[in-house]
Amino acid sequence: MASSGTVTKRAETDRQQAGGRRSGSRAWRLVRRSVGLIGLFAVMLLAVGIGWGIRSPAPQERAYSTSEQAQLDAEHRYRSAADRARTTAADPALAPEAAAELAAAAADLDEQADAVALPRSPGPTADPGADATATSSSTSTDAAAAAGAAPADAPDLLAILRDSALLSLRDAARAEPGPSRVLAAAGVNQWRHVLQLGDALGVDPGLPSPDALSAVDLAAGTGPFAAPAPPAPAAPAADADAAGTADAPGSPADAGSSTPDGTTGSTGPDGPTSPTAPNLPAECAGTPLGPDSDRQALLTARTAEDQARYAYEVAAALLPEPTRAMDLASTHRKAAEAAADHLTALCVPPGPGPAGYAIGPDFRADPLAAAREIEQDHTELYAGLIATVGPEARAWAITSFSAAALRSLDAGTPLEALPGLAGSAPTPGSSATPEATPAPEAPHRTEQPGG
Repeated sequence: MASSGTVTKRAETDRQQAGGRRSGSRAWRLVRRSVGLIGLFAVMLLAVGIGWGIRSPAPQERAYSTSEQAQLDAEHRYRSAADRARTTAADPALAPEAAAELAAAAADLDEQADAVALPRSPGPTADPGADATATSSSTSTDAAAAAGAAPADAPDLLAILRDSALLSLRDAARAEPGPSRVLAAAGVNQWRHVLQLGDALGVDPGLPSPDALSAVDLAAGTGPFAAPAPPAPAAPAADADAAGTADAPGSPADAGSSTPDGTTGSTGPDGPTSPTAPNLPAECAGTPLGPDSDRQALLTARTAEDQARYAYEVAAALLPEPTRAMDLASTHRKAAEAAADHLTALCVPPGPGPAGYAIGPDFRADPLAAAREIEQDHTELYAGLIATVGPEARAWAITSFSAAALRSLDAGTPLEALPGLAGSAPTPGSSATPEATPAPEAPHRTEQPGG
């Protein structure tokens, strides 16, 4: 039997062991809790660090197509020119005729800017650092931005409008069909304002004859459609002499440059000549080339030009002074021949035209009014063709439209902000083509026996 002392020692030993186990359990729980807190703290630090290191990506700048960028730049250019024109027109020292012309140009430029604008228009490509608040396409915002521009006198405005007219036509050749028509019409309107402002100021407007515009130059951006080059530093006399002998854009060296369809062309005194035959295939094998829309447009244009040629020949016989009518008959004959040569280049023999057309009594009663209607019909016809031809023929359609619109204005058609668009035909063969015009406006297709 164990003594009481031994029992007491065993009890104390058991208590000590139990207390040690409890102390160890508490320590282990404390360690685990500390490790958990440290881990949570580390996770929090990691999350905060990642949050600091990752910033929200900058909004991606929208990539604009060539056509959209041309619209953006044109809108800014038009609004800026309109604001300058209004400011200059308010100059009391300016002649009343010039002031009225500038005020009219400003109103047209505002309408053109609205027509060409995208839903929201940032600043032009030449000013990438413009304030973001100036990116709205509203007239008030752009006018306020343009108000701080350097003032311009009337001759400066004439140069601004001239450059804008040529640039609008050049951009039209690169734009999509819809914007192309608007840019071309705006260019024609600005061209007309340049001519009228030049008359009011008694200065040379510095524009070529519209009938001499070359589709080759327009497509290539050469000649009058070349982008303005930055001023170069003065060169030594020897270098200047050498530079004077170099071929410049629009010089005779460019006269034989290739058209988009691979043929060659040049510009003559009466307008752009047609592609020449040396580069044509020896045999077309009966297979037409190019889009069907281009061939149909050329056929329509050739018929319309031939009708106009015949109408002016008849008008020359009816008018007491036939010189102008005969000059216009020659212009339309060359345009018809150019369209026929384009068709030949596309392996589409145009065939001979009729010997003559029936002329209605209203035409004989007032040949001048009928001639004005013919030119307006041609303006609307070519405005429609701009939207229907392919890219390779668009420069031809634009130069033809420009020449027709300016002839129409010369004949007395009132100047609109966008000439030719109100009644332009969406497709060849529609109501704007010569076949569908009433008798007073154009001769009928009915061939007269014996011419």
